[in-house]
Order: sequence, then C-alpha cells, then structure tokens
Amino acid sequence: MPTATLKPVKRAAKGHNRFCGPAALSIIAGVDTAEAAAVIRQVSRKRNVMGTSNWEILRSLNLLGFKASSAAKVDPLNRKKNPTLASWLDGDERDGQSLYLIAAGYHWQVVQGRRFCCGITKDIVSTRDAKVKRRARISGVWKIEGVRKVALADVLPAKPKRDTSDDAAQAKAKRLAKQYDIKIEVDTYGHGPERHVTIIVWGPTWAPHLDEETVDPFYDNHFTYDWREALELVEEYVKLITANPELVA
Repeated sequence: MPTATLKPVKRAAKGHNRFCGPAALSIIAGVDTAEAAAVIRQVSRKRNVMGTSNWEILRSLNLLGFKASSAAKVDPLNRKKNPTLASWLDGDERDGQSLYLIAAGYHWQVVQGRRFCCGITKDIVSTRDAKVKRRARISGVWKIEGVRKVALADVLPAKPKRDTSDDAAQAKAKRLAKQYDIKIEVDTYGHGPERHVTIIVWGPTWAPHLDEETVDPFYDNHFTYDWREALELVEEYVKLITANPELVA
C-alpha cells in the first residue's frame, strides 16, 4: 500500500512539466513530473497538460493507488463564500497527521500538518512561508489515503517498439534512387501523432514512351504512404532501367 506522506516535487530529468497538476501528483505519489503528466494525459486524452480539472487529478490519483475523500464544504458556484486557505489551515476541519490535496486560487497544493508543498515552492516549506498564497479562496479539499500499491507500468501504456524496418527501407530506397537517377519527393503535413507522409517515386522520363511490353509499371500511380512500398516502386524502376540500358542517357 502506498504511504500518503508529503514529498518534495520530483523534477523529471527529461520532459519536466512545470504546471501544478503534475506537481501535486508528484508530491503525493512520488512519481516525477513527466510521469505524472503522462498519467494525466492517459486520463484526460489531452496532448498537453497545463490546467487540470478536479476530476483529472482525482482520477489520476486513483489510478496511482490513492483514495481522495472530500474534506471541506465549499460552494463551487460562488468562490467568494468559500474560506481562504489561511482560515482552513487554522481551523479544526483537519487533523495534523493526514495528507490533504487543496485547490485554492486556481492552484493545486498539498498539506500535511504544518508542512506545505506545491509546484511553486517545489520543496517542503511551512504553511506560513511567504510563497504560500494564504488569502486564496478554497474551491476543494480532499483527504488523501493510500489504498493499494500500483506500479507505474500498470498505469501507463507500454511504449510501442520503434519499427526500424521502415528506416532501413527508406535508406535503401534513397540509395538506389541516387544510383539510378530516380526521383523521390516527400511531402509531410501535420505534427506528432497526426503527422502524415506522402512519398512520390518518379521513374525514368522515357518510361511512359516505351512499347506496350515495357511501359512504366506505375504510370499514373506514383504515390505511397509507406517507405517499404516506396522501396518496391524504386526496385521495379531499377529493373526497368537495367533491362533497357540503351535508353539510359
């Protein structure tokens, strides 16, 4: 079972996320900010993790093995009626041992006793530290308990192994194209997962003018979206060229 204790923000060596949602997960679960952001993306289906909703954070904590129970009465429709962070901290609605996740001033923060941590402080500080926005109005407070031990690998989908066969096909196609003066055009559009590639392979200029038995095998069909298929086109053109050496300038 995971222990619900206050921890400093664990900054990721690569892919650090500076926003307060991933920081809160890091403080509670001990994962780094990149791993925390990956869990939130798994929940929200967002490509970028910046602002995070209550549901996204609470669901992410649940996936990591933590239970969140509401620990403050708030009015979600009128924040001005809600207590300030200072008044809640100084009140009697909490005990000094439990870990609390707090949404106040559109910012996630975590408190245990008189110790405080968030994405701004990064380290554990006193609840009276100057960086703590004590005048911020609370919009939600949850008591956090560890209920089961969860491996991060069981939460995040396994990274797909990179298909190196496409790279090898691309390298061979370009090498043959250069050797036999075959033109390859590559058109890309989109970014990241939405990135698409169109590959156009042009055979010899004389190919469409050969007799019926030696016509361009891909006449009017030079497009493909896969380098392995592009290599097949190039190899067919190589066969055509080597079979008609007298037509090669």
